[in-house]
Amino acid sequence: MDSTSRPPPPPRAFTQGVGTLYQVCGVTFFVASILVCCGSSLFSKDVAERHDLTLIGWSVPLPGGLYLYSAQRAIAVCVPVAVFFGMALAGIGLGLQAQGRLAPWGAVAVTASATLFWAIHAVFFASALRSIGFAAGAGLLAIAFVVLFSFGAAALREMRRDPPPPGHEVLPADYKVPYSHLHQDPPEVRLARELEQRRDRLAVQQKELEMLEARLKRKLREDPRASDSTGKPATDEAN
Repeated sequence: MDSTSRPPPPPRAFTQGVGTLYQVCGVTFFVASILVCCGSSLFSKDVAERHDLTLIGWSVPLPGGLYLYSAQRAIAVCVPVAVFFGMALAGIGLGLQAQGRLAPWGAVAVTASATLFWAIHAVFFASALRSIGFAAGAGLLAIAFVVLFSFGAAALREMRRDPPPPGHEVLPADYKVPYSHLHQDPPEVRLARELEQRRDRLAVQQKELEMLEARLKRKLREDPRASDSTGKPATDEAN
């Protein structure tokens, strides 16, 4: 196919593609976070109740005095925050696919916040907890959200350059909500339509039979040698 004959891409196609990427990453991140949360119950009680982790952390200056952000609290905070970021990515992905005007702004805000959160905790786990595994995991998540932030920023530029028309997300008044992704109408409506089609076919067949019957009668009247069921014309010819 010649390049000149190819149809032009749909408007804001990149933004919709970013929405698909956000959905996949968000659902994956959400499921992984839930598995980590549920799988932590398989550890022993001694691992879950490591009181030494409550004494390790950063001293954060607050108006009421110094506050110790412990390693135990950091681990407890990271799990629900990871679940939240997964749900946020999936929801923003739906908004990007629907070409919502605020969806790119939400993508940039959420990914920037997640990048900052995981970068801080990567430094925290490396300096305070001195755990290579936790620090590497948080660092990889920070890098992943940096990549998602770049895609979200590109989608925001495309949306600002070519915004959707006002009210494009509003369905028209005559829009019919489909029964499912396979059928537009419910089973009762489809059955009534099928019965109507059968009646139409039967009516056509009835007309064809009537035409054949009229043709046969006309042929019997035109042919003197033809005999009916009683055989009277054949008897007259014999006499």
